[in-house]
Amino acid sequence: MPPGFMGAGEMAHNPVRGEDLKTAIAAAAARCIAEEGCDYATAKRRAVREVLGDGAGARSAMPDNPLVESELRRYLRIFAADSQPAQLTALRRLALQLMRRLQAFNPHLVGAVLNGTATGHSGIRLNLYADSAKDVEIFLLNESVSFDVRDGGPDADTTQEVLDFSIPPQPGGPLDAEVAVTLTVLDPVALRVAPSGRPRDPDLHPIERAGRASMAMLERLLAETVAAPGADPGQPDA
Repeated sequence: MPPGFMGAGEMAHNPVRGEDLKTAIAAAAARCIAEEGCDYATAKRRAVREVLGDGAGARSAMPDNPLVESELRRYLRIFAADSQPAQLTALRRLALQLMRRLQAFNPHLVGAVLNGTATGHSGIRLNLYADSAKDVEIFLLNESVSFDVRDGGPDADTTQEVLDFSIPPQPGGPLDAEVAVTLTVLDPVALRVAPSGRPRDPDLHPIERAGRASMAMLERLLAETVAAPGADPGQPDA
């Protein structure tokens, strides 16, 4: 069994190693996220079944998202160091291009592309702070962008709606599959609330730990990280 993984049988003989079990589940979830592009909730459910089977105790063994993110970073360092940095840089450059087009709606980058855990399976998530989601829809229609609309879900108090579309693959570059884009349109007042779920890793760039990033912050992040060891300089933005 790979390091960091412990099966249900072994756990039965080592009942005090609950934290080790959580780490094993987090590692399995991280692999699912990195290799298949699963979201965190799906990855954790699959990892619990992989490690515990149908055994009891799944709820108490479920790792939190920060632990999964920590294991994901470890996985990427070990198994994707030759490809993930270039993919991350390409996604950040693509996000910056989108933010420039959407500048009128105060776009902020959030999620894996910001915090550095994005891979070629990852989508780009932008929060837009606008008085009317309909203005965003009209803008996209005028740009000939085909999109789907979802409601704000559990965050409907401040989230007006969510718009989804995709960007075709870029042949010859590090992104060889289409890139999903999610625009979450929020009321401007939501920008006053500090983002939740910010990374804890002290080794990250301060902007990667910020939880959301404006266009100026993303420009700074690219300027200060693409030349770092292991990163891909990419091509200058148009």
